[in-house]
Amino acid sequence: MKLKNEIVIKCFYASILDFFGTIGLEIQEFFFRRKREKRRKFEKENNLPKKRMISPYQRYFVLLVLLFIISALLRIVVFPTRGIDNKNSEKVEKIKELLEREKDVFGSYPTKLETIKRGNPLRENLLLDAWGTNFKYQIKENSYILISAGKDKKFDTKDDLKLN
Repeated sequence: MKLKNEIVIKCFYASILDFFGTIGLEIQEFFFRRKREKRRKFEKENNLPKKRMISPYQRYFVLLVLLFIISALLRIVVFPTRGIDNKNSEKVEKIKELLEREKDVFGSYPTKLETIKRGNPLRENLLLDAWGTNFKYQIKENSYILISAGKDKKFDTKDDLKLN
């Protein structure tokens, strides 16, 4: 119930901000139209060419497009590994599922990770992490540890990904 109330309050604040933002934009647009009418009248009286005037709506549109482009570039340049993380987590989940199935069928986890492939050609690249390095597999008592070398492709460094 508390979470629902927090969501309602956040939506209420968002709608208030939207309302005042819209009012502010309409006020700017009103003054822009008055200024444009005066400018057009002046241009007509003095036989001048029409000056290009950009309305507040057009300015905000250009600003939104620029923000979108910047965020897309940041996504590509600064945060490029998110897709790799998803790919890695999909493989880890599949390996985890196969290891659990091995334990259910044979009563224990396999001694080698290659055992879960069972000669299936579709599982050929299953044991490689997103950076092309083989997963490291260790059996600990009644569980296992699965380790990905990470982006630097070296084990026992800070970027290693471990699953217990």
